[in-house]
Amino acid sequence: MKLLFLFLIILLGSQIASAQCSSVKGKVVEAEMETPLPGATVYHVSDSQKGTTTNEEGEFTLDAEVNKQIKVSFIGYQSQVTTVDSSCLLLVKLEPLATNLTEMTIRAERLVAEGFTISKLSKLNIYTNPGAKADPLLAVNTLPAATTLDESANISLRGADPAETGIFLNNVPINDAVRYAQLNGIGTFSIFNTAIINQMLVYPGNPPLEYGNTSSGLIALSTDEQVPDQNTNSLTLSLANIGFLSSRKLNEKSSLTAFTNIQPSAGIKFLNPASLERLKRFNTVDLGLHYLNRLSDRTLMKVFSYSNAESFSYETRQSTYTGNFDQEKWRTLLIFNLRHRLKYGELSFNNGINASSSRFQLSIIDTQLQLQDYYTSLTYQYAWKLLEVKTGITYDYRSTDFSGTLPIYGFALAEEHPVFNLLSSKDLRTPEAFVYSTYHLSPKWQVGTGLRKNVFPNNQIDYLSSQVNLSYQPAAYWKVILSAGNYNKLSIAQDDYSQFLHYNSKQYALDVSHKRTKLENSLSVYYKDGSRNDLQTAVKGIEFYSRYQLPQKIRIEVAITSLDATQQSIQADRQASRFDINYIIRNTIEYKFLSTWTFATVFMRRQGSMFDPVLQATYRPDLNAYEPVYGNPQRLPDYYQIDMSLTKLFLLGKNGTGVLFINTGNVPNFTNVRSYTYNFDYSEKSKELFSLRTFYVGVMLNF
Repeated sequence: MKLLFLFLIILLGSQIASAQCSSVKGKVVEAEMETPLPGATVYHVSDSQKGTTTNEEGEFTLDAEVNKQIKVSFIGYQSQVTTVDSSCLLLVKLEPLATNLTEMTIRAERLVAEGFTISKLSKLNIYTNPGAKADPLLAVNTLPAATTLDESANISLRGADPAETGIFLNNVPINDAVRYAQLNGIGTFSIFNTAIINQMLVYPGNPPLEYGNTSSGLIALSTDEQVPDQNTNSLTLSLANIGFLSSRKLNEKSSLTAFTNIQPSAGIKFLNPASLERLKRFNTVDLGLHYLNRLSDRTLMKVFSYSNAESFSYETRQSTYTGNFDQEKWRTLLIFNLRHRLKYGELSFNNGINASSSRFQLSIIDTQLQLQDYYTSLTYQYAWKLLEVKTGITYDYRSTDFSGTLPIYGFALAEEHPVFNLLSSKDLRTPEAFVYSTYHLSPKWQVGTGLRKNVFPNNQIDYLSSQVNLSYQPAAYWKVILSAGNYNKLSIAQDDYSQFLHYNSKQYALDVSHKRTKLENSLSVYYKDGSRNDLQTAVKGIEFYSRYQLPQKIRIEVAITSLDATQQSIQADRQASRFDINYIIRNTIEYKFLSTWTFATVFMRRQGSMFDPVLQATYRPDLNAYEPVYGNPQRLPDYYQIDMSLTKLFLLGKNGTGVLFINTGNVPNFTNVRSYTYNFDYSEKSKELFSLRTFYVGVMLNF
């Protein structure tokens, strides 16, 4: 009896001692893979001034007594409140800002086609990616499936033309998603502000038919859907961008976020005079508003408005003209979303309006382009036990008004050369109906099928798109996806606004992935048989990706892609296309040190793309110019790139955070050849280069 009494005294004493701890130690991880989340904010619920942030291992120490409530938050994840128990140890697992359709409360929208291969990118993925420059679309270019060949925001996925890649924001297609666009539509950055992006999904191959009018690859972005716990502000100061964002909690169910950015060229040109010598100037002013209202537990409304004005001037060199290419543009975008949870499903209404006006000037070229887009959709999503179904109707309208003077001969651009006036107006109406269903055969097997049909085609091409996918998950860390589909897209040509284009693509893909906390591997094999009017294409591809987390705070990624791509027009024999790239190699090394510092380097090498060389030139006395004669395609030299970045997370006062970033693009200053220009009689050629070494520095403050 004395021994039992003594044991109880010792046990009670240990509990009293532990209950009197004055600090708590913990770790914050991502719930699914339990990956540490560095830079997460940890603070007292009762006093937000008392807080800290997690180190590179997601660990923290905070002064707190037992039974105190601690709140943990991290960008892109749901905040969590937890209570300190007698152990004074915490493991906090944060869930992404997403939820299941079966929940009665409206949260994040669930995709029925999640059985397809998807790459998910969060805000943190974009901000810490050295090749992204904090831009969502540029972040896609670092994925294994990206085959973009021109350092632009016009994304190519798995050897497809960028015009085939669908880009959606809040379920509305964005046909004009880039800034500083040239005559061919190629632009340097996207129009999307990463600060308001909740999640970005990238479908590298077969795009799910719950999205429409896309034929190869799809990028779906969505804005935040959580009312913030408190008002927040964000200030960005960098060489080429001054931005401010303010998010205000209007009440428990609604919030308003406003942002503006100014992009001047003076700072970055001053620091990079040699690499940006031919870039004369650029500037952008934009303004955006994002309104969120949870009208009820079952109803969610979002309104996103965006406007910008931009211009740039760049020195271009042609055989008959050397001078500046000038562009000016303004645009406005409005997106409205309404979702309502019914007893047995969810009803969604999406509406978008986009308008822009551009002017392009280059020697005798002086053109104006006006674009107007309108999109609306009504969908119903139903989930019952093992079956999920999504069906709906969409209407996609686009019109173009093109006017101005153009050269009669593309090789004759001097002021004395002949021109013609072009006035063209085109509009394209694409009403479609779709149905997609997923059935869970067992905990390991899932099958999905979909159909999408244009309705009331009138004088347009009548088509039917279809797809099927089979997903098998033999173990928790393994997944195998077999998919096939026939896709169609109608659009107006970007290089000839008087022409309609019909894209058709038949795709077959096998994707195998193995994902653990410290090791991830994936292998993809695919085949595409496509057509665009009279141009036939075929792409065979293979992708391998591996990620390994070393215990010494080092993460290594390796991605290898190989494409066998050919094309054939009615007038020519089959030949290699510009996407015929035998190897694209990307290596990423990330090292975290001193708790809040991250150093990352990305190395890329790929085979040079194809170009059409000039064999000879014929003098035209009527033009006083030489007309080039082109030969069979040849390869450019191999492309090399090494980018480096250094970022630091730090506290800003009591409850603010900041991110300092220093980026260097093309560190070794490789002279990568983009194309060739020729002198007046084509007897000599000069190299046109991709970006040379460029320095970029900035800071983002959250308070």
